Amino acid sequence: MLIEAYKKALKLKPNLEYAHYNLGINYLAVDDRNSALEEFKALKDINAELANKLFNLIYK
Repeated sequence: MLIEAYKKALKLKPNLEYAHYNLGINYLAVDDRNSALEEFKALKDINAELANKLFNLIYK
């Protein structure tokens, strides 16, 4: 599953911005908005633009 792959990648490199973003997208795909929001929070200090893109998808 992609969620597990992104989690493993983030354990190795916690600042991988696209891993946080894609993990958030995958959480939304399985209707887990709370986990997607946690990825937004982690991402906003790494890449604010990408974080805002994820935020907009969470709350659309």
